[in-house]
Amino acid sequence: MREEPVAFGFLLLGGASAAIAAATHDLGIATALAALGAALGGIGVLILLSPVIGRAHAVEAPMVGAPLVVLRESFQSGPLGRQAIVSTVASLEQTRTRGAEARMSPDEERRLIASPLDEFRAWLDERLDLLERET
Repeated sequence: MREEPVAFGFLLLGGASAAIAAATHDLGIATALAALGAALGGIGVLILLSPVIGRAHAVEAPMVGAPLVVLRESFQSGPLGRQAIVSTVASLEQTRTRGAEARMSPDEERRLIASPLDEFRAWLDERLDLLERET
């Protein structure tokens, strides 16, 4: 069910109640109608915000070892996984250096992805050894 029509109905009733309260000469009735209008408007706002409120408190826990899982899946996907491997290693390096080092150029990345398997593995071994030494 979509919440918007119901919420806008409450907002409309709240506004109408507030308008009637403004036109009423009896202070007691005007106060009661204004309170009713505020309550109906508040319910309408809560209904509209309920999806956002529910998501705001849901904290997504990062998967432990997520970069390693991506690497493992990339190795299993063969040559197509090289792009994911290069991206993951670059991300780990940027996290380690807090973005201080320049990122690999697109041409260099394409050359690396298209390189022979032994050259690619040598590059990967070198980068992973560097990451291990510096952590």
